[in-house]
Amino acid sequence: MADKETFFLGVDGGGTKTAAVLANASGTIIRTARKGSGNVAILDRGTVAQLIRSIITDLLERESVSQIGWATFAFAGAGRREEKEMVSALIRGAGVQRFTLMTDAEILHYSIFGDRAGILISSGTGSICLIRDPQGNYHQIGGRGFLLGDEGSGFFIGNQAIRTALHDAELGRPPSPLTRELLAFYGLEQPENLVTIVYSSVNPSNLIASCARLVCEAAESGDASALSIIEQAAMALVELAEQACRFFDSRSTAPIPLALAGGILTDVSIVTQKFKELAEQRGLHFTYLYPELEPAAAGVIYALRKAGETVSSNLIERLKKIDFST
Repeated sequence: MADKETFFLGVDGGGTKTAAVLANASGTIIRTARKGSGNVAILDRGTVAQLIRSIITDLLERESVSQIGWATFAFAGAGRREEKEMVSALIRGAGVQRFTLMTDAEILHYSIFGDRAGILISSGTGSICLIRDPQGNYHQIGGRGFLLGDEGSGFFIGNQAIRTALHDAELGRPPSPLTRELLAFYGLEQPENLVTIVYSSVNPSNLIASCARLVCEAAESGDASALSIIEQAAMALVELAEQACRFFDSRSTAPIPLALAGGILTDVSIVTQKFKELAEQRGLHFTYLYPELEPAAAGVIYALRKAGETVSSNLIERLKKIDFST
């Protein structure tokens, strides 16, 4: 009977959005959902509880939560013990009893590598380097948030651009082309107004990171100031990758699998281009990979395998068509 059908859930909560996919064992995608930020290190307990319940409510329109055979929940900030215990309790409180909880970086790594070894560098609003070594152990470099890290991220790029605009204004220099573009982007008249909008924002890191694409486009057009910022960002990310190489056999001449992900490191971005140039200059040899599957969709695959189900090629192809980027 239909009410006995089993479903599998994948949830990916990042700093900007939370995406979720519900599918059954036969390969049918039942529903998808999209919500706001899923950074459980920043959100209060009540907000996290509401987020989890709203996802389940949206996905299970007619079905019962008891029909979830396994669920994969991945949230930014869920790697530390305190947050992990809190989120696990909230998931159980929402009625889901069979689940795996991991970080958003771990499910992103899984979406690209599966159970294979490799280095993931993700740069979006924030940045992180996550390594699965040949022995199957995970190691994290960076990913400490905009106050303590986020090297080479959208926040890093935007912050450098805003700081440069303010510094030029303090020295009495006329606004540069990049500064004029920044002011137009934020709808401001003077560089000094940048201070006001940053410190009055409820989410300053996202506000600052939002101009990163503008800086990338300016660099692509040849703006010297923007290009300098992009090169700094790329170098910061290369240094993360260089540190990650120590977890692999230094005697091997084979290139190390490296995945580049996030809005700053698309396969055509200028940051990616500079990253590859700088990595080669440093004698680092990688096989480059890029995401083909949304992390929430990969969460469904992970859940199916945890439940001992076979993952059909048809389901994988259907999951690849899911796109939460727009």
